[in-house]
Amino acid sequence: MSAFELVEQAKAVGVLLVLVDGRLTWEAEHEPPTELLADLAKHKSEVVAVLEVMDTAPATAWVWLKQLASLLECSPDYLLKEHFVDRNDLVEQHQQAPWRVARLIHTHPEWQPPSGHSENAAAEFREQYARASAEGMPGHLASTAWRAARDIYHAHAVGGCPHCYPPLGRHCATGRELRDRYIHETNSLKTHRGNKA
Repeated sequence: MSAFELVEQAKAVGVLLVLVDGRLTWEAEHEPPTELLADLAKHKSEVVAVLEVMDTAPATAWVWLKQLASLLECSPDYLLKEHFVDRNDLVEQHQQAPWRVARLIHTHPEWQPPSGHSENAAAEFREQYARASAEGMPGHLASTAWRAARDIYHAHAVGGCPHCYPPLGRHCATGRELRDRYIHETNSLKTHRGNKA
């Protein structure tokens, strides 16, 4: 669980997290759940960092940050931790439309959202690739491996990944891996067909 989510969870159960001289304390009418206290102790430094940012930003900035993170398919913590959003942004930019800021962040050369979808696509490709190339690719299997590489690359880069744009050579990490496999299979297919002639 991220530090931002811990702060939100604490609010939900009626626990107010407060920084007193840089130390993390809590106030509540009842004893907080033990698992919450354990998580807060485990992630104390991250929670302190989030609370320091929260102290300087208006309350509406947190709603804005959640909307921005939702548009970018990541967590608010990720945006803060990777420095795509900082304290100044929360204070100055929170009145901007979240979609505009999301578009700006999306064009940043280092933007790489955490994505389970990309990892699943890469795992699926590796499985298809292993099946297609299991028998050393004689004859018709060479084209099967090539088709598997082509299909998964196109499905990812052209159809599914908002971070890949092949005409400009822009690919996420998974897209680069899939493109390299596709190029490798294309070259293998050309070599295999060249040896037949």
